[in-house]
Formats: sequence, C-alpha cells, structure tokens
Amino acid sequence: MLFLWIFLIIVIIIAVKYLYLIVKRCHLIRRIRKQVKKQNGSLQYYRNPFVSLFKHDCKADISLQLENKIIDVSIVTTPLRRVRYHFDVNNYLLELIIERRAIYIQTPSHPRPTATSTSMDRVYTIRKYKINLEASDNGNQKFVILHPAPRSTSKAEGAALTTLCNNDNLTQGIKVCGLKYFVENVL
Repeated sequence: MLFLWIFLIIVIIIAVKYLYLIVKRCHLIRRIRKQVKKQNGSLQYYRNPFVSLFKHDCKADISLQLENKIIDVSIVTTPLRRVRYHFDVNNYLLELIIERRAIYIQTPSHPRPTATSTSMDRVYTIRKYKINLEASDNGNQKFVILHPAPRSTSKAEGAALTTLCNNDNLTQGIKVCGLKYFVENVL
C-alpha cells in the first residue's frame, strides 16, 4: 500500500510539472502572437505547438510573417530548469547536464578554502535528445527559443566548447535566444 501511495505522489508531481509547462507554453505563444499583431504580421503553425513539450527535436513549430521577413521559430522546453543545455552540433544532440561543485575541507578548524581543502567538480549528463539543426530550405531566419530559460547554454563544434547567449549562432542560419530577447529585440 505504501508503494502505491509513493507511486501516486510521483505521478501527481510529474502531471503538475507538465501542466505548468503547458501553461508556460500558452503564455509564450500569446506573447509572440500579441507582438506579431502589433506589427501587422501573421503567425502560422507548422505543427501543434504542444508537440515539442514531449518531443524535443528542434524542428520549427511556428512561422512568423512580418513586413519584409519570415522567421521560423523552434521552441525547446524540458521539464528540468536548473541544468545546462549543451548542443553537440556535430552529432545533432541536445544534452541536459547538471554541474555540481563541492569543496572538502580537510582541517575543520580553518573553514576557508585554502591549500588544505580539495575541490571537486562533477558533471552529470541526465538526458540526450536527437535534434534537427538544419536551417530553413527557403532561406528564412530560424530561431531556437529556450523557454523556460536554463541556467546556461553551450555548444560544441569539434573540440571547441563555447557558451551561448542571446542571438548567438547555433549553426549557420540558426540563432538561439530566450523569449524576452526574442520579443523585445527580434520582433
């Protein structure tokens, strides 16, 4: 009976988490739609906008037709927020990574980190998703919106590891940004 209660609590927590992500996705689409209507543009869905909550493949979710440009938008949402999104461009992977730092003090009478303390960095890859990092066929600009925003974002091309910020190139023709930057600066 105890096992059944624990299982039920876990299912309820997961359901509430995904319900929260659905509400966040509705808010995101409403903000984008409102901003596009201010500029007399139009919004077109390539697929159901809630599919990418459960299938993380970075395919285009919506297309925005503004005055002189067309923008394809892919929305990446994962249930974990306190992680680092790492894009492996060569292997077409999105990895969710948790980074932990610990300092072990060897002499408790000196609590400051000194030469007698040891620090350890732990990096755990929680999940890997296969993604589609192909630019639009018709030459449209493509943006990948990370919402809710993770702690940090990085990409690896060959042996180089770079940190990504708003409006940085993920690959040729694909840029990555957050919702606030997208609404305020791109639209």
